[in-house]
Amino acid sequence: MAGLNRSQPESWTWTISQSRAQFAALTRLRWCLFRNAFRRKGNVSELVARILFFPIIGIIALGPIVGCGFGAYFIVSSGHLTMLPLLTWGIFLLWQLVSINIAQPGLSFDINVILRFPLSFPRYLAARLVFGLLGASNVIGTLALVAADIGIGIAKPSLLPWSTLLLATYALGNIVFTRMIFAWIDRWLSTRRAREALTAFIVFASLGFQYLNVTFNPGLQSSHHHTSTHLPFFLHLLHRLQPIAAALPPGLTAASIITFDKGHILTSIATLIGLIAFGNLFFAIYAWRMRREFHGENLSELTTAKPPTSTKTPSLTASPAIVPQANATTRTFGLRPATSACLQKELIYLRRNTNQLYGFIAPIFMVFLFASRVGASGRFGTYLFPIAVAYSILGASLLSYNCLGVDGTGIQLYFLAPLRMRDVFLTKNLIGFLLNFVELVVIFAVLSFVAHPPSLVLGLATFCWLLFATFTNAAIGNLRSISAPKKVDLAKASRGQMSQFSALIALGIVASCCAIGFGGIALATYLHRPWLMIPLFLALATCAFVAYIQVLNRVDAITMDHREALTEELCKA
Repeated sequence: MAGLNRSQPESWTWTISQSRAQFAALTRLRWCLFRNAFRRKGNVSELVARILFFPIIGIIALGPIVGCGFGAYFIVSSGHLTMLPLLTWGIFLLWQLVSINIAQPGLSFDINVILRFPLSFPRYLAARLVFGLLGASNVIGTLALVAADIGIGIAKPSLLPWSTLLLATYALGNIVFTRMIFAWIDRWLSTRRAREALTAFIVFASLGFQYLNVTFNPGLQSSHHHTSTHLPFFLHLLHRLQPIAAALPPGLTAASIITFDKGHILTSIATLIGLIAFGNLFFAIYAWRMRREFHGENLSELTTAKPPTSTKTPSLTASPAIVPQANATTRTFGLRPATSACLQKELIYLRRNTNQLYGFIAPIFMVFLFASRVGASGRFGTYLFPIAVAYSILGASLLSYNCLGVDGTGIQLYFLAPLRMRDVFLTKNLIGFLLNFVELVVIFAVLSFVAHPPSLVLGLATFCWLLFATFTNAAIGNLRSISAPKKVDLAKASRGQMSQFSALIALGIVASCCAIGFGGIALATYLHRPWLMIPLFLALATCAFVAYIQVLNRVDAITMDHREALTEELCKA
């Protein structure tokens, strides 16, 4: 490492200048990794995708940031400082939502590699904190606090010094809290049972939040009766939770500013000390987790000690087992043994992939919530079924653009085993086809139960359009999975499921398929020939199927041409 000299005597001690040189070396390493990444094949397209995505993310983030500034100005200028906890809690929730929905910037190496160099635990801990400092949640959350501080300063300049100190301390506490949470989530996700339990919790919590939003949000209600009925319940719930919320960091931050405005200096200092104590607690818990990794803990199921099992040693005189012949033609559900084995593996991946399960369940749940309201209002009631089906394919389509990501280091076994990559991609696509078909059937059943079933012509036309969209996404997704793979670690939290350029392509393909479907429906409606949608979409589905078969037949050759890039990307730490 920088500044290290092995020839120093044993009494030699580490100096501050060497620590600065070491952190400077880490900074240069991070910059070189970012700069050299664009020299690799395909990374220019990633830069283009980032340039296109950043304005969209900026526009989405700009609203909450500006809203925090205006909200803080209104609260202070109007004298309603008792509403300040709503602002601090809103920023805290915004911070966590961004952390969950936007992945942290990925590194092309494992940060724990620096443990090979002479590094003390405090410097290792500082390096771990600094390397994730520019995450989207930290940037957006900090800007929201800066905007709130500016709003408070404009409304009441006398509060600006104290509010700046409070909000800066609050920002540091949120940064450490977020790192602490994700560090421990990674620890919990290192075992299969914990992943399955956390998957169930995330799915039910997300769906429960959507249910509460649709059921109790006044903007989604058809009458004011529901609002007047639910409002007392929420007021009673908030009254019960207020003492607990006031003792947590967002409540302490708001309380310190309020008491300082009233002239209660000692009380405001006491709440500041409480806020600092929470930050130190979060930092201590995070440091505890990092110390375990510093001493060599490996978050992997393979390193978990398994209790010895009592097994009987088979007798040497036991009857020999029947060994299947090499040319056996045993088939499962009409599939070859290799294809059947890959299909079983993909079903296991499906059960353990939180994003894929949520992308399958959430659209059906949302259709169930909105179908009765939209169908009862009469708006889009006739075309509710194709709209719901088009919405449902988005999740499965996005995941098909990185279908090799969950295999990880297993990609090497594909090249060593007597197996065609065509069979591997076929089984992965079959899972996607199955999910889309099941969603179609379930959405049809849900709409028939809560609203009204679609007409026979519209149902058949939607099925033909679904075939067209599914085959199109599968063909292009297979090509992108080979040319731009991205490793997906199911035991790590907040990691991207595909490259940003692949996500951009996937959104464009889905939007194009939806536009073609809308155009076909509009044409049939204009000509007063609803049945015309069926042959039109069936012809498109046939063309997409032919293109898909052509891509599938060339998968082996394309994969062999990209085997080095696939192995490098999917086998990295």
